[in-house]
Amino acid sequence: MTTRRPDPKHAAAVAAQAEGLLNDTRLDPWRSKRRRRAIVVAALAVFAAVATAAWFDRSVALLAALAVATLVTIALRRVVRGLADLPDAFVDERIRAMRNQRYLSAYRILSASLVAVLIVLYIAADGQRIGWDIAARHIHALFWSVFWVSFTLPSMLLAWNETEI
Repeated sequence: MTTRRPDPKHAAAVAAQAEGLLNDTRLDPWRSKRRRRAIVVAALAVFAAVATAAWFDRSVALLAALAVATLVTIALRRVVRGLADLPDAFVDERIRAMRNQRYLSAYRILSASLVAVLIVLYIAADGQRIGWDIAARHIHALFWSVFWVSFTLPSMLLAWNETEI
């Protein structure tokens, strides 16, 4: 088995991107704890709008909500300086420990949420007796909910909990 050597151009590009994120001061007014929490609440509201549009099978509303969710996700990741996504080589031990704690919390939250969803789906599988059938639009709403939350939860936890970013 051979190991691949890292591409020097790629490593240089990642290093430049990491340095740019860590030294970016343009969004400093948005990095106060209060404003970061407002972005997290906005992100959760947009993700709920995505799930609602998918649940009620509103394609145009879903596309609009997905576009806004993408913008909010980008804003959130920029405000927390991409700390949840930077390679270990580009962050110090304090940031690495903080990030690992947030990833652990995100894993626990997401795991518990998915178990709850599986329990609901297990009960709903017998839903014909209670008059509710799972339609494709319900699975669609579940997909988008899990997708956005799993994609952004570490950044949301960093934005919500940390005193200084």
